[in-house]
Amino acid sequence: MHYSRRKFIATAASGVAATAVTPMALAAKQPGAYHASSTMESNTRVAPSEFIIFPWGSMPIAPSNGPWGDLTDTNDMLKDLFDCGFNTSGFTRNIEILRDIRNNQLVGILRVGINTNLEVTQEEADNTIRKVMESITDPEDRKAVHAIYIRDEPNASLFPRLAIWSKAIKKQGVLPYINLYPDAVLPEGLGTKDYEEHLDQYVEICDPPYISYDNYSLFEGGRLDEDRFYGNIESIRHKSLQAGIPFWNVILANAHFKYAEPSDATFAIQVYSTLAYGGRGIGYFTYYTPQVGNYRLASIDRFGYRTKTWGMMRNINLQVHALAPVYCQLKSVNVFHTGHIVRNGRSIETAKLVESISNGSLVVGEFTHPDGKPYAMIVNKDVHSSIEFDIEFKEKGEIMIVSQFNQGRVPFQGEQKWLAPGCGVLLTVE
Repeated sequence: MHYSRRKFIATAASGVAATAVTPMALAAKQPGAYHASSTMESNTRVAPSEFIIFPWGSMPIAPSNGPWGDLTDTNDMLKDLFDCGFNTSGFTRNIEILRDIRNNQLVGILRVGINTNLEVTQEEADNTIRKVMESITDPEDRKAVHAIYIRDEPNASLFPRLAIWSKAIKKQGVLPYINLYPDAVLPEGLGTKDYEEHLDQYVEICDPPYISYDNYSLFEGGRLDEDRFYGNIESIRHKSLQAGIPFWNVILANAHFKYAEPSDATFAIQVYSTLAYGGRGIGYFTYYTPQVGNYRLASIDRFGYRTKTWGMMRNINLQVHALAPVYCQLKSVNVFHTGHIVRNGRSIETAKLVESISNGSLVVGEFTHPDGKPYAMIVNKDVHSSIEFDIEFKEKGEIMIVSQFNQGRVPFQGEQKWLAPGCGVLLTVE
C-alpha cells in the first residue's frame, strides 16, 4: 500500500503560516480549558533532543475569507501546540515565526523548498542551506531550528540525492528530516527487493542521525493489525540498534480512508508500543484536519476548532513527558510478546530480565538502567478491554511503577495492576 499523505495537506502545501488558525480564544472560554502554566511547565518537559514530539505536516494558512471558526495569530497557534504537549512545531517555510516558536518553548522544522527530483552538487546544496541559515539573523531564532525537511517516503533511487542534502544540513548543526515508508509498501515503491534492503541502503547511503517512519495499522471498528504494526517496528528497532541511532514513529492521529477514529486506546497502543520498543520520538499524522475526502477528527477540525481528539493527544503527550526523565536513561535490551506472537516477534522464552508474566495479550519491552536496575514496559495489546496482570522479575525485590502522571514511584499492587485498553506501564525493582 502506498501512503500519499503529503498530497492531502491541503492548505499546508505552501507552508507559510502568515496568519494561523487555532481555537485558543474559544477554548479559553470553555470549562476545563488547559493552560500550560497550570499543569506542566517547560522545565518539566523532555527536550526534543532526547525525545521529540511533533505534529507531522505544515502549519496551515488561515484563509482570508473562509469557514474558519477562529482566526488568530501564529503565536496563539504555537501556544496551542505547547499546551497539547508538543516540544516541536509543525513544518514551516516562514522563518519569521521562529521567534513565536521559541517564545512558546518549542523548536521548529523548516521547509526550504528542497527539490529532490533535481540533481545538485554538494557545493550547491551546501550554499543553499548556508544561505537559509544566514538569513536567520537573530542567533536565538537560529537555535529554534531543530531540523530541515527534505523528503517524505522516498524511493531508494533518491537516497544519493538525499545524502547530499543531509550532509549540507548537518554542516549547519541541525537535523535533516526524512521520513520512510512502512514495510507494507511493495518493492517497486521501495526501490529495493524488500524492506530490510531499503533500511540498509538508507542507513549506508544517507548516514541519518535517526530513523523516522510511519505505519498506520488501526482500522475501522478499532481493529489493530498486530502483524502489520509490530512487524514493522521490529524491523525498525533492529536497524536502529544495529546502526546505533534512535528511531521516531509517525502514528495515526486522525481518521481517513478505512483507518480508525482516534481514541484514548488508539493513542495509547501506538505511543506505549513505541516506548516498549525503545523509540525516541512520536510524530502525529496529523494535528490539523486536511480539507479533503473523509479526513476527520484530527486535533483541530476543518473550521479551526479543537476536537475531542485534542484532549486525548494532550493526555498521552503529558504521560510521555512524565516518564521521560527515567525512560530516556534506559537501554533497550529485548522485546517479547505474549498471546499472539507477531510477525518478526519473539516470545517470553527470549526474556532477559522478566521471569514470568501472567497470561494475556501483552508486549513487553525490557530495559536496563545505568545503575544496573532492570525495567520493563508492559503494554496491553487489547484496544477494547482492560486487563489485570502480574509479573515477576529475575531480580528480586519490590516491584514499583514509574508513574506516568506525577514523575514519582508507586508500588505495583492492588488496583495498580490494571491496564486500560492499549495502555502501558513502566515497572522496575527496588
